Amino acid sequence: MARLRELISDVDVFIQGYRYGSLERRGLGLSTMLKLAAKRSKGIVYVDESCYGPDGPFAERSGWQRIGDAASGTSYVIGRSLGPEPGHSVLPPLPVSDMTAGVVGALGAMVAIRDRALKGGSFHVVTSLVAADTISLEREIRLYPPSVVAETVKRSGFVPSTPGQSVSEIMIQVIDGWKKDLPTLVNESSELLTEYEGPWGKQKILTSVARLDDDDATPRWTSPSVPNCHHSRDIKWL
Repeated sequence: MARLRELISDVDVFIQGYRYGSLERRGLGLSTMLKLAAKRSKGIVYVDESCYGPDGPFAERSGWQRIGDAASGTSYVIGRSLGPEPGHSVLPPLPVSDMTAGVVGALGAMVAIRDRALKGGSFHVVTSLVAADTISLEREIRLYPPSVVAETVKRSGFVPSTPGQSVSEIMIQVIDGWKKDLPTLVNESSELLTEYEGPWGKQKILTSVARLDDDDATPRWTSPSVPNCHHSRDIKWL
């Protein structure tokens, strides 16, 4: 805790994924961080990631991807699209709510950093698994029609998913289908992958998806993934 407080003393962004409000009892809650920011005369960006969000009757309950997918109705919708009996839910083939909640939190943090530079002050960013899931159900985004799902399943030869499967099991089935339907996009020389030499040796990761008319402005990864605390050599874990 002493080392953590030392790091926090000059931090710009603090991200926490515990149950909403639970860090207050440990002296690491939003109110404590705001007091710290006032003392040091530099604002802080506090990012709360949770299952249900900052308000409502479930706000302080714990939860993870499977629970978020169930609470939002995502696993129910996927189950119905794949044809199991009504009421049988199927998990998505990727931890979409985990990833989307992380992206939303990261975008919120970047916007807050920008606004802090322009206006000063501290900022509170909230993101949740359930909110991330429900984004896909919004009218502006919507879902694929059942006919498109059926056509894709047939073309790729996807093995039917079942309610008892984990995300990783379903994901492997989906990748096997991609290999049949889109072999050039998922092989070792795929244009969608970028190779790096990093701390773990050679790594191939999904390249940046967005492409802009101005190639110089198109976002690109500049380095591979690294172990936790790779850049903080003075941190020692006991």
